[in-house]
Amino acid sequence: MNLQDCVGGFFYDNLKVIDMVINDRMKAILNAVVYRYITTAEPIGSEMIVQNYGLEVSSATIRHDMQVLEKLGFLKKPHTSAGRVPTDKGYRFYVDRLISKNMTNLSKAEKKEIIGQYEIRKEFNEIMRITSKLISRLTNNLGVVLAPNMINDTLKDIHFILLDQQRILVTLITNSGLFFQKIMKVSCDISEENLEAIARIIKKEFYGKSLEIVNDEMLEKIYQHYFKYRTLDSIWKLIENCFDFKDDEENIFLGNRCYILRQPEFKEIEKLNYLFDFIEEEKNLVQIIKKSLLNKQFDIVIGSELEQKVMQDCSVITRQYSIKGKPMGAISVLGPTRMNYTKAASILNFIANRLSEILSE
Repeated sequence: MNLQDCVGGFFYDNLKVIDMVINDRMKAILNAVVYRYITTAEPIGSEMIVQNYGLEVSSATIRHDMQVLEKLGFLKKPHTSAGRVPTDKGYRFYVDRLISKNMTNLSKAEKKEIIGQYEIRKEFNEIMRITSKLISRLTNNLGVVLAPNMINDTLKDIHFILLDQQRILVTLITNSGLFFQKIMKVSCDISEENLEAIARIIKKEFYGKSLEIVNDEMLEKIYQHYFKYRTLDSIWKLIENCFDFKDDEENIFLGNRCYILRQPEFKEIEKLNYLFDFIEEEKNLVQIIKKSLLNKQFDIVIGSELEQKVMQDCSVITRQYSIKGKPMGAISVLGPTRMNYTKAASILNFIANRLSEILSE
């Protein structure tokens, strides 16, 4: 195994191996290139490093080190420029080295804006929408909020509204403030008194219990106990369908997509259209977020790590939030690989903590 294979392949994630491969000056150069490129979106040359970062070595030495970093896969040279830009591996080194140590403290104005968004008590879905837009505005990228799945919550209340003789509106409310609504059709008349009785029975039997445990066998026993025998098949169907939401149903909220248009990486209309199509298929983002947070509270996935060609120029930062101490959802930033990772991570961290507090009250 040669040196490049060692850094670029199986051993890449081991920072101790990288420490043996590149010296401190190369690390400083790599960090300078990443930071400068994040700031300017322009390729970085050796002269700029000499002039701005005080490494006290010649331009030729810097240029040699940059060539080594390029061979090892941390930097690359765009065809139209003599300067270099980071690769996904370069960003990964930067993120793994700096994010945990240099979480940017938010300004007082930024903290005040975040806190102010949650001061007035709002309905759950409105909080989710506000959060996605807030992330977009503060990071200048796309904010994404993955709301909790109903099946992971507990029942608080249930209501039936008779719309007409064949249609009933069901509203199920959880103790976390989530609500699930659907219109159900019935094949025979069910009175408002019947509906009130069914609602009382369901609430009595399931209040405070996890919706995950509700199954057909349990509903059958309740039906037989209260209605003795199934003379009204529509009542059985109504009770059964109240809890007919799938485990894979997710509620996702997207912030303002217009911020992506401001990024130079997405000036090509064709590339942007492919990205927007991918984003609009919401299950794609759900899969990325869930995979990213598998057994983690916080994660950053960069470019090719997303394993999607349409996302090769993107990174996703994700942070869990909780309700009463239990992880229930996630917030994310989707932007170019050139995004300001430390700033975006700090914003997500602060918002997640505040969101957890609000949803737990």
